Amino acid sequence: MNIVLDNLDILFRNLIAAGILFLVTFVIGKKLISQLNFFDFIVGITIGSIAAALSVDKTITYPHGIISLVIWGMIPLIVAGIALADIKARRRLDGVPTLLVQNGKILEDNLKKEKYHVNDLLEELRLKGVFNLTDLDLAVLETSGQISVQLKPEKQPVTVSDLNLSATRHGLWANLIIDGKILHQHLRLVNRDEAWLREELRKRDLEDVNRVLLASMDADGNLYIDVKDDQMEQFNVLK
Repeated sequence: MNIVLDNLDILFRNLIAAGILFLVTFVIGKKLISQLNFFDFIVGITIGSIAAALSVDKTITYPHGIISLVIWGMIPLIVAGIALADIKARRRLDGVPTLLVQNGKILEDNLKKEKYHVNDLLEELRLKGVFNLTDLDLAVLETSGQISVQLKPEKQPVTVSDLNLSATRHGLWANLIIDGKILHQHLRLVNRDEAWLREELRKRDLEDVNRVLLASMDADGNLYIDVKDDQMEQFNVLK
């Protein structure tokens, strides 16, 4: 009987911890989760540690564990409120962006300040598609830890406005089939039906919907279809 009660206690502890974590995540919001600064990182680790301890440590009572999670879950909201109300507090709490490259010149002092090596910078630039420092005008280390780059004017991609051309807005693609499942609600939103969709598939010699991994349609009615298990030979020179 004691073993059963112990197991039920562990079950309830885990369910409570998971539920509170879900609520805390929902309340904190997408912005705070997607753009973690150092303080948010510490709060996240602490909340995870408390939840883990509550899940398995019987010496922690339910009220104490729940109160601790709620308190630490409220801290980011309080800090965010303070940062929104006062720009000086915002700079203290969130930090400010740091310029790492200016006019194509690496700012060594700023690199040292942010504990960045040149190799770290070069790697981040490559991830942004910048392989040649001579093409770079600015590189900024944002408070989220991401690096933003701006190419020199002569190296920037040509836009439609640069060519004095008219632009057409295509909007979002509507997913009509995902993993062999027809999304009827999406079909209705784009004023199509299943009969039309199946006819479009037959035009591409696809009688079985289950063969379709993804089917999407743009605002102009163009249909994109990706079939399952369509093997393509890979040429990977990076192995």
